[in-house]
Amino acid sequence: MLLLIIFIITSIWYTYCMKAKIKSFPQLYIGDSLDRNRLMLIKHQLRHGKGNYFIITPSEKDDELLEIIESKFLISPLYKQRTFILGGVAGSKGEAGELVRRIAEDCNKKRGDLNLKEFISCGQFF
Repeated sequence: MLLLIIFIITSIWYTYCMKAKIKSFPQLYIGDSLDRNRLMLIKHQLRHGKGNYFIITPSEKDDELLEIIESKFLISPLYKQRTFILGGVAGSKGEAGELVRRIAEDCNKKRGDLNLKEFISCGQFF
């Protein structure tokens, strides 16, 4: 009985305290294998580290532009205090690479440069 109570308390704490903070934009890059109509469900699953998705977000490191992170790692203590700017969501790592290519092409077309961090962070999606 005591183990059950500890498990319930831990589950509640884990669910509410370990959520990833995610900001996204209306015109998000979405992989071909995902359904845009289920975007709210996908975002909910991402916040809770559920589902099998790969997100594309600007890197916090100066020498990197973008990061591809698997959704199951979003509930890790490493990412607990971080707010993610969601630039894209893909169903596989290969598809995420394809989205990064699309983001780079759109950034180059619309801005004339490859400053992908700023492109995603400012929400310059058209």
